[in-house]
Amino acid sequence: MKRIKINGKEYSVEKETTIYEFLREIGIYIPTLCYHPHLSKVGACRVCVVIDRGKYRNSCATYIEDGMDIKTHTQELVSIRKWILQFLFAERNHYCMFCPVTNDCEFQNLGYYTGLDNIYFSTFKNLFDLDNSHPYILFDNNRCVLCTRCIRVCSEVAGHSVLSIKEKGIHSVIVADNDVPFGQSSCVSCGLCVQVCPTGTFVDKYSIYLAKTNQTERHKSFCFSCPVGCGIEIFTRDSNIVKIYSDWDSFTKGLICYKGRYESVLNYRTNKQNKKYQEITFTDIQKLVSSDQNCIAVVDGTLFNEELEFVKNTFKKVFVAYRINPDITENNVDLDDLDSYQTYIVSGWDLNKDYGTIGSVLKRNAEHKNHKIIYFDTLDQNQIKLRDIVIGKAIYIYRNYPKHNLEEFDHLVLPLESNDVGILKIFGKENLEYLDNFDSDDFNLFVFSRHLKADISNVVKKAKRSLLFTFHINGFSDLFDVVYRIPSEFETNGTFYNLFNQILSVRKVC
Repeated sequence: MKRIKINGKEYSVEKETTIYEFLREIGIYIPTLCYHPHLSKVGACRVCVVIDRGKYRNSCATYIEDGMDIKTHTQELVSIRKWILQFLFAERNHYCMFCPVTNDCEFQNLGYYTGLDNIYFSTFKNLFDLDNSHPYILFDNNRCVLCTRCIRVCSEVAGHSVLSIKEKGIHSVIVADNDVPFGQSSCVSCGLCVQVCPTGTFVDKYSIYLAKTNQTERHKSFCFSCPVGCGIEIFTRDSNIVKIYSDWDSFTKGLICYKGRYESVLNYRTNKQNKKYQEITFTDIQKLVSSDQNCIAVVDGTLFNEELEFVKNTFKKVFVAYRINPDITENNVDLDDLDSYQTYIVSGWDLNKDYGTIGSVLKRNAEHKNHKIIYFDTLDQNQIKLRDIVIGKAIYIYRNYPKHNLEEFDHLVLPLESNDVGILKIFGKENLEYLDNFDSDDFNLFVFSRHLKADISNVVKKAKRSLLFTFHINGFSDLFDVVYRIPSEFETNGTFYNLFNQILSVRKVC
């Protein structure tokens, strides 16, 4: 138990906490810039300065000690914070009226909070080139305050360690890899740098000028772009998606990948205006089926549980478009459990392109905890015995049917599509019928897939009539006689099973 004073009032503090966190807990606001609740504490900006027994302390990085006598808002502290902001504003080009995040910027808000109405020093110079090389992110070092949030989130949360600081003092800049253009770096486009940036240094290109955050509605949901099912926050205005952020409070604890943050939104914007297909409801589908009993349905893991149940109850014959590994329903680890393994044996997928959140957990554990990642497909089995290079407790992570007998290790099987587990649970893995076993010449074909990837052209050509129910138009769509539109994942309520066998709920936002 620590006994302290804050502005003359006595407090008892039981837990280990910083001055800033305790002040926030008791309702005393202290401005800060470099602090983020989910990142390490660095005390870089000095804006959160307080006085303790006559000494200046960075409240965000100083832990409470017994006997502290803290003052938070003396006239001296108000003046110090204002001068700190003066220097920060003068160091780069923070001409707010020409910045894409004006009125939606933490740094600008601090200027308002301290009453900063003019800058005494020469400013508004573009010292650094604007980097527009990244497909999703605009990167401008002229807006940077060197809070290092982007560097910390890229390393500590995402595990990618792409960003760092080059040079010193006023010449310091954030760089990607060895100072290459951002778009040519090893960045995997998770976008967490954008999410934590307190200025306009990192900006999502596809949300610029659509709406300020305070003009949007927030919807907590889960990403349906891959089988992980990351927690997300969807920002909408007038039923249009402005941007997607990761949800720090979900089981994925802020992790996200490019599919959930960028591709899902861009695909939605592209396809929602497509006039090639007709709108249809479940009732309409039932009428089509009842008019001709010789119908078969094909499904895949891009459907929600409720949609799979509808197809199961409507059609006498239902086939799955591709083979699903039945072992995915036996997965008994969750995302947190992955931290307990010292070795990850990875087979059949790319950490940066697929299942990016799992990739982040593995990569950050490899960097910060000395865990080991072994890419099984690259090993020369004639030269190396796997057991000889494994350290501690190990898990084998793979996608399709295993090509290797690695039963001595724990397994995590990765589904091909978001709700493959749902298909197995709803239809029963013992009763599943796969399309590669189908053989008939007299049938009407109903295919249900939000984004058809499996090549089923041979079956489509045999059908008397073929109907596709989809959201994403692609090259396969031209094979069908009729294409109907089904709602996107943002336009309907639904549930699905992720690869950890958790049931997640998606909510309608558009």
